[in-house]
Amino acid sequence: MDASATPPRYERFHELLAKTEVIETFLQKKLPNVKRYGLEGSESIVVLIDQIIYEGAQLGISDVVAGLTHRGRVSILPTLFNYPKDELLRKITGSSEFADDSPHTGDIILDVPKLTTIQYSDIDLPVNVEVMWNACHLESGMPVSMGKSRTKDIGISRSKMDPDYIIGDNVLSVSLHGDSGFAGQGIVAESLSMSGLAHFTNGGTIHIINNNQVGYTTPPSHTRTTRYASDIAKFADIPVIHVNGEHPEEVAQAARIAVAYRQRFRKDVIIDMWSFRKRGHNEMDEPSFTQPAMYKVINARKSIPTQFEEKLISKGLLSKNKADTVRQEWLNSLNEAYIASAECRPAGPEQSHIWKLLSRSGSRPIEKATGVDENTLYQTGVDSVKQSENIKVHPRIERFHINPRLKRLQDGQGIDWATAEAMAFGTLLREGYNIRLSGQDVGRGTFSHRHAMFVCQESEQMYVPLNHMEDCKQQQTQQGKLEVVNSNLCEEAVVGFEYGVSTEDPFTLAIWEAQFGDFYNNSQAIVDGYIASGETKWGQQSGLVMLLPHGFDGGGPDHSSCRIERHLMLSNDPVDGRTHSHPLPNIYVTYPTTPAQFFHLLRRQVKRNFRKPLIVAGPKTLLRLSSASSSLSEMGPGTQFRPVLDDSTISDPQMIKR
Repeated sequence: MDASATPPRYERFHELLAKTEVIETFLQKKLPNVKRYGLEGSESIVVLIDQIIYEGAQLGISDVVAGLTHRGRVSILPTLFNYPKDELLRKITGSSEFADDSPHTGDIILDVPKLTTIQYSDIDLPVNVEVMWNACHLESGMPVSMGKSRTKDIGISRSKMDPDYIIGDNVLSVSLHGDSGFAGQGIVAESLSMSGLAHFTNGGTIHIINNNQVGYTTPPSHTRTTRYASDIAKFADIPVIHVNGEHPEEVAQAARIAVAYRQRFRKDVIIDMWSFRKRGHNEMDEPSFTQPAMYKVINARKSIPTQFEEKLISKGLLSKNKADTVRQEWLNSLNEAYIASAECRPAGPEQSHIWKLLSRSGSRPIEKATGVDENTLYQTGVDSVKQSENIKVHPRIERFHINPRLKRLQDGQGIDWATAEAMAFGTLLREGYNIRLSGQDVGRGTFSHRHAMFVCQESEQMYVPLNHMEDCKQQQTQQGKLEVVNSNLCEEAVVGFEYGVSTEDPFTLAIWEAQFGDFYNNSQAIVDGYIASGETKWGQQSGLVMLLPHGFDGGGPDHSSCRIERHLMLSNDPVDGRTHSHPLPNIYVTYPTTPAQFFHLLRRQVKRNFRKPLIVAGPKTLLRLSSASSSLSEMGPGTQFRPVLDDSTISDPQMIKR
């Protein structure tokens, strides 16, 4: 330990470590039967996170998105992220993190989020930190944090109108992992593989592996075939810093290197912090049942905070009196919070400023007409296939896509699905909304129907016509951007990423389209843990759209059904239709049969005063079926989505017997 090396930070490290040890001991004595997945043996994680944020703040980072694991969240939240101690203890003792009359169920203490700011005395501006909520499935929060941090960073850059902006200038993503989960969960590889892709990079995530060298009860020799838990990252050329968690000053140096690398190269970096777990997987477990030799060594060791404290005192960098004062004052505040927890009344879910522009959960919907002036529809449709002078379009696209669309628009009849979708996109762009269309082959479309982008036959340059609407430029209106994202070949991580996008910016229409409806199967953990239940658990609304091509038309038993029944089972929509006495459903499941209906659904997603996930069982055969077309008038002024389309061939409904 170098006595000249930033002594003020050593005092900060001691304070964080001491507080972490005190709260862990406090909870073990007061609530020994609570599974808190403690940080004992890995306390240096708090120093590591704090030093990362500090280093980032020095380099201009204004916001941090932090994805925490179960392990350590209970002590990290109050120690570093200012979570009210009385509310934390209220939650741990069995009450909700929300008020008793809240419409939200809450979540286990290991998953709760927090919005906070950290102010360092030697840095002028505070750092905004968003601790992410988490679903229990291991590593599922990794791509969600990536999507949220990228979208937050882009949003800040737009507000600054910085001409020299590079992705990652404003927001730093920090993601915690367990050693066994990082090595074992496939979503980790999926997320790492897309971390450097143009439409998914967030400027680099700093990944922290809390490597306590055991997974539940399983040793490393049985949880991975590699030497290091971090070796999965080698395929993505991500650098790894291995550091001993028993030396907080070395952990801080690892943080400095990681942040410097990230800021220089805007790539992911991994810190593999080797540590140990003082107790079992949770506080109810007896670890010596399965790791007797390891726990003989662990039980004989002094705690990391105590070792560091003694080292500082021996070097003359900290007085014994100051060390005791830090611990005693924190213990006193915990005892006071424990008493106050019985009477504390938590507020509702925390919201960022942009979400405060919309209604909270439980509000009644304001259904506005989503139709658009027919002249605007026509012009938008024309703009959607307008070619650039610098792009040579494939002759078949011109013959079978561009020319037929222009004719249908001229006639005002026979509008097909792709045209209706393009008009929905284009009219929203005209109104200033952004759209992110993501999934495998979405630019062309699985069924070669969309062609949202043209690829030059000579240079392979891509051109998105709807991003170049001439009349918007002439009128100098602020047009939104259509981001067409041909994703990598995975589902779970991409859906998680798009969910993160949708939770950060409610005014960006986030859409994920499956290549075939059943492809969403691989993302079921995201659908269950986030999309269908996020608002219920955390009060977090999401307007994510999932387009799932559905239809039994010769595609075989798998590529036919989008499993509508599963989505209906996940929905809490009342079957009796009495919505006046029931809150809004958690998700909307739709099966539109006309292009006009699809047009209104897409526009309704961002025109409402709230956000809900939308599951669309999309068309396959209907995409080009002439009888499943619409007129411009069906999308004109005063029109909107109709939950049920009546059968116009039936004159007397009373005569129907089945």
